Amino acid sequence: MEDKLSWTFSGNSALKLNIRHLWLLGTWKLGESRLFKMQSTVAFGLSIWSTVECILAVYFIWGDLEQTTLVLLITCTCSSGVVKMFIFVYDRRRYDSLTLRLDALLSLQTGPCSEDPALAAISDWSRKKASRLTMGLLLFMLSQSMVWYFVPLIAHPEERSLPFVQHQWDNNSLYELSYGVQCLSAVWISQISFSVDCLFASVMILVAAQLEILGQRLINLKNGRDSAEKEEKKQLDSKTGESMYDDLCLCIETHQEILRFVTQLQDTMSPIAMTQFALSVVIACMALFQATFSEDFSAVLKCASFLPIPGGQVYLYCWAATNVTEQAEAVSAAAYSCSWVDASERFKRSLRIIISRSQKPLVLTAGHLYPINREAFLTLVNASYSYYALLSQMNNR
Repeated sequence: MEDKLSWTFSGNSALKLNIRHLWLLGTWKLGESRLFKMQSTVAFGLSIWSTVECILAVYFIWGDLEQTTLVLLITCTCSSGVVKMFIFVYDRRRYDSLTLRLDALLSLQTGPCSEDPALAAISDWSRKKASRLTMGLLLFMLSQSMVWYFVPLIAHPEERSLPFVQHQWDNNSLYELSYGVQCLSAVWISQISFSVDCLFASVMILVAAQLEILGQRLINLKNGRDSAEKEEKKQLDSKTGESMYDDLCLCIETHQEILRFVTQLQDTMSPIAMTQFALSVVIACMALFQATFSEDFSAVLKCASFLPIPGGQVYLYCWAATNVTEQAEAVSAAAYSCSWVDASERFKRSLRIIISRSQKPLVLTAGHLYPINREAFLTLVNASYSYYALLSQMNNR
C-alpha cells in the first residue's frame, strides 16, 4: 500500500474535507508544490511567533493572578495547537497510511451496501455526518476567534489593546503589526487544532458506521434460513448452508480488518488525544476563573464565549469513541441474532469466534493510558472544576 497521498486521491477519499483543510493550513502534504511550502512556512513561522510571544507575556505579567491566568489561558490554547501540529507533521506518513487504510476498509463492504439500500443509507449518512460535523465545528471556532478580534477595538479603543496578549516589554509600540499577526496566528493555529480533532472524530464516525453495517449483515444471515423455510419446509439445503457459511466468513474477515484498523487508529490518535485532554482541563479551568472573577468586561465576554471550546474538543473525542465501543459490542448481539440454530457445526464454530472477540470491549485510549469515553469526559470536567476551586481560594486570600 502506498504511504503518500496526492491531491487527486484526496478528492475521492471519505476524509476529503479534513485532508484538504489541513493542506490549506500547510500541515498535510499532498505532493510537491511551492504553494504548500509557502503555507508550511507561514504555519511554522506563526507557531514560533505565538510561542515566543506567550512566553514573554507570562514572564512580564507574572505576579498578577488575574492577568497571569488570562495569559496562561491563551498560552495553553496556543500550545495545544502548536504541539498537535508538530506531532502531525512529524508522523505525517502515519496519517497518510491511516487515510489510505480507512478508504480500503470502507471498500470492503461496498458490495453488501450496493445490494442492500438500508446498509447503503448507513454508509452515506456516516459520510455526511462526518463532513457536516467538521464544517460546523471549524466555522464555530472561526466565529469564536472573531469575538476576540473585535472586542478590544470596541471595548477599549483608546487603550490600543491587543486581542490576545499585551506587549509589556515594548508597550505595544508596533500596534498595527502585532494586532494583525496575532489575529492571523490565532485563526491559523486554532483551525489546525480543531481540524486535527475533527479528522479523528470523522474517522471514528466512519468506523462506527462500518461496525453497524457489519452487525446488520450478521443479522441478515437469517434471511437465507427464512427463504429455505418457505421453499424447503424449514430445512436448509446444502447450497443455502454453504452460502451462509461463506457470508459469515466474509463478515469475520471484515470484523478482523476493522479491529486491525482500530489498533492503527489508536496508535496514531493517542498522542494527539492525550495532549488535548491534558491541556483542556487547564484551559477550561482558567477560562471559568476569568469569566467569574475578572473585573474587565471584555475579558469576561471573551472567556465566557470561549469556555465551551475546550470542553467541546474533549467531548468530541469521548462521544465518537463511545460510539465505536457501543457498535463493537453490538456486533456480538447481532451475531447471536442470526440463524445459527439449524446451521452446520462449522458455521456455529465460526460464529463463536466473532461472538467471543466482539465481547471484548473495544476501548480507545489517550496516551495508551486514559480510556476515551463519556465517563472520562465527566472526570475531566470534575478535575477542571477542582482546579478552578483552588484558584478561587487563592484569589480570595
